[in-house]
Amino acid sequence: MDIDEISIGRFGRLCGLSVHTLRHYAEVGLLAPARVDATTGYRYYRPDQLERARQIRSLRWTDLSVEDTRTVLDDPAHADGVLAAHRSRLERERDRIAASLGDAERLAEEGVPTSTPPSAARPVQIKLLVADLDAAAAFYIDAFGFDYEVTQRTADEDFSGFVFGRYGESDFFLVHLQTADHPGAAGPATIGVLVDDLDTAHGRALSAGATEVLGPHDSEGMPRSSAVRDPDANVVWLYQG
Repeated sequence: MDIDEISIGRFGRLCGLSVHTLRHYAEVGLLAPARVDATTGYRYYRPDQLERARQIRSLRWTDLSVEDTRTVLDDPAHADGVLAAHRSRLERERDRIAASLGDAERLAEEGVPTSTPPSAARPVQIKLLVADLDAAAAFYIDAFGFDYEVTQRTADEDFSGFVFGRYGESDFFLVHLQTADHPGAAGPATIGVLVDDLDTAHGRALSAGATEVLGPHDSEGMPRSSAVRDPDANVVWLYQG
């Protein structure tokens, strides 16, 4: 045996990885031992492998996957991109946990809400086709003061929409924006919005970038109303509340 060889147990103590973990990394090709004794099956490492082992430990402690850890160490050209994507995933997970903590605090203070199941089906969501999600969200925020919130968090992406009311309650409703490449995307849509002051709301929409379809007017048997077209050709009817 080479005097510079280090047994797997001692190597693990030096780099901060368990024997079980070192065996796993060998199996997946992330960190192979320098030699495996043919008779005993004992595994030995070289001192110059400690640096890689410690780098693996540091990366894996951030929850970076084995494959992404391999890319960072063995493919420097793509390392920055992998780490940036991992950081984004961790930030989304942090935000998801923060939102869950907020919900838990609210439930602790207000109690678990009770709701009466609807006696029949009712609409709770509409989707609008847009060219640019950020620009479209900005328009509806500027034009109508809608609240744009995260409605779904996943490991790779967050999905946002305009949320009205609270899920499970009778006033809950969602307006989602989606681009043409989204599965199931349809053409331009028409929605109706109840406003406190029709003339002010109509003017605000035009200032935010809408084009007028029909100015404020009175209709027999209907509330006073108007219609505008958003920058993506969706029609928004405004109704005096």
